[in-house]
Amino acid sequence: MVGTSAEAIATVEQFKAALLAARDKNLPDNHFAMLRAQCRAADATITATQLAAAAKYENYNAANLQYGTLAMNVATALGYTPEERHADGSPCWWTTLSYSNEHQAEEHTGHFQFIMRPELVAALREMRWA
Repeated sequence: MVGTSAEAIATVEQFKAALLAARDKNLPDNHFAMLRAQCRAADATITATQLAAAAKYENYNAANLQYGTLAMNVATALGYTPEERHADGSPCWWTTLSYSNEHQAEEHTGHFQFIMRPELVAALREMRWA
């Protein structure tokens, strides 16, 4: 399954630099609201529905799209392109920020969960962004 590896893709310092580069692109505050919410969630684990609520998006589809856009900007700053691809050949950008456990759906809803990369959690905390 795409995005199941927790293997590090960047160091804490590299994530910090990438986050600053993303911020300097004037990305919407909602993007950073999603990061803060996920970082603060138990085990830095969150569903797209919860991301949508944190960023005040209408639904999880909007959150998925915006999370992917944020992830693509961070990936670009890192010089990282995910190896796993969607069926259409496009990168799974979200794997820049998170990985998943396909056997660990959200208990009450069964929704897919994003698990934030530990290096990103550390970067956000060191930067006092979350």
